[in-house]
Amino acid sequence: MMKKYVWIFLTLICFFEAKTQKTYHHNVVWGRLVLTDTLSKNLRWELYLQHRRQNTEQTDFDVLAANQFTSYWPWLHYTVSPKTKISLSPIGYFKSWILITQPTDVEKPGVREWRVSARIDNESKGKYFNIINRYGLEYRNRDLLNNNVFQPNWRVRYMLRLEKPFKIKGSKKTLTAVVNDEIFIQFGKAVRGNPNIFDQNRLYAGLNFPFTKNIKGSLGYVWGIQARNSGKEIDYYNFLWGVLTFDNLFSQFNKKSKS
Repeated sequence: MMKKYVWIFLTLICFFEAKTQKTYHHNVVWGRLVLTDTLSKNLRWELYLQHRRQNTEQTDFDVLAANQFTSYWPWLHYTVSPKTKISLSPIGYFKSWILITQPTDVEKPGVREWRVSARIDNESKGKYFNIINRYGLEYRNRDLLNNNVFQPNWRVRYMLRLEKPFKIKGSKKTLTAVVNDEIFIQFGKAVRGNPNIFDQNRLYAGLNFPFTKNIKGSLGYVWGIQARNSGKEIDYYNFLWGVLTFDNLFSQFNKKSKS
């Protein structure tokens, strides 16, 4: 119960602070390709290949106009119990571009980042929906000034996620409705001069659907708030987010050959 009140308190602070700053609005499209397979009964690997694009000041609805983010993010997931999963990303590479607010922003180079990440997922199955609590910790090294000097900081993430599965009539497939809220706070050398520890908050709603046994898709909408380093500016963004997952990438062929 305590963590619920902490999450609500932090979220309210984020909204309150956002109303006191200069604000910008952005439209973004986010694509993620997920390649995954099992290593053992309880161990699985995943690779996220991600790219985001954004509108410019002159092209409000052309969300493909400019780069916003690219990443290559491998993960190892270990299932401790039916309710708990521990995950580790030993290294990930990211490149992000500023959310554009003026024409000169288009010419700014992307910020390179190396990241080590860990998280814990805890799932509780309820009568009407499933609840997932996700706790994440990231150690980030970013070339913030584009001078090959990487500056480190920590970021903590907490997500509350609700999932509701629906059986599709006349089919064995299950459609899953998903709603979640994730908050990010940061601290450490690279952000020590920032006015506060708030980084961003994302609200998501979407649907997950299995196309085949080994291919899954997700489509959803993200509404978010992100603080700039000045402490005087806030970005509001709208994401259209699509995910395509190829499960059992190699093992599916082994099973076919054995049969």
